[in-house]
Amino acid sequence: MKVDTYSLISFIILWGIPTVMIVRKYLKMNSNDKKTAINDFRSHRFIFTTGFIVLGALFIHLGLLLTLSILKLIGFVFLALGGFLSTFNKWNKSKNKGVLVKKIVKYTIIGITTFFLILLGFYYFIIRVGQGEFFHYDNGVTIEVYNSSKQEITDLNFFFSFYSNYNVLQDLGDIDKLEPEETTCIYSRHINGTGNDRSLYFQYHINKFEKQVDSLAYVASNKPSKVVVIIEITGTDSNGKLLFRAKGYEDVGGQFEYDLTSTRE
Repeated sequence: MKVDTYSLISFIILWGIPTVMIVRKYLKMNSNDKKTAINDFRSHRFIFTTGFIVLGALFIHLGLLLTLSILKLIGFVFLALGGFLSTFNKWNKSKNKGVLVKKIVKYTIIGITTFFLILLGFYYFIIRVGQGEFFHYDNGVTIEVYNSSKQEITDLNFFFSFYSNYNVLQDLGDIDKLEPEETTCIYSRHINGTGNDRSLYFQYHINKFEKQVDSLAYVASNKPSKVVVIIEITGTDSNGKLLFRAKGYEDVGGQFEYDLTSTRE
């Protein structure tokens, strides 16, 4: 999984330094203080208040670091529950409420927790089904190219451009050479700019003087977060155009698949 270096450094500093300090403080305690600290950390009150808040913050930071929306959603759920339970804990200590009020609050908490868990499960299910086999790919642009032909493929360039306009909006990278039976991958974490009607193209030379530009995926989203294209190149036609089949995923249209392995116009 690709991670930005500066984000990783900030994550290590933010979580590493406090962790080291807590461990050092714990190691300096005598045996009685260590037992007390462990009992406090294991208590339901700590787990469901401070523990949930810290765990929520950790998941949110991990989601930002790895650009995974599911981790950020889990983090927000834990953070909200931790904040709510912390507030309730303080309120419960400050006043001697009746048994009925406590039961109402208890079942309210159970209801809210159940709702969030169901919502989380439903969200995960929708994303998982919608993306299918492409679920495990990271957000950003992933292009996998497999050369199943018996010839060497050279000088492939991949880029985003708006519809009917081949001016490069974002250059995604090049494949200089791809040997027969070889597979390679291009990945870009960020998708630049906003705007509808962009497409993912690739271009290549069909002879010494002419280039061919083919559309791989139409991206309808105004600000796409994930585009995956898997290409298998099977050869070239009599005009030098590549024969290939492709499948993939983009945010709005979902999964797609098409076959251009027959002779092309």
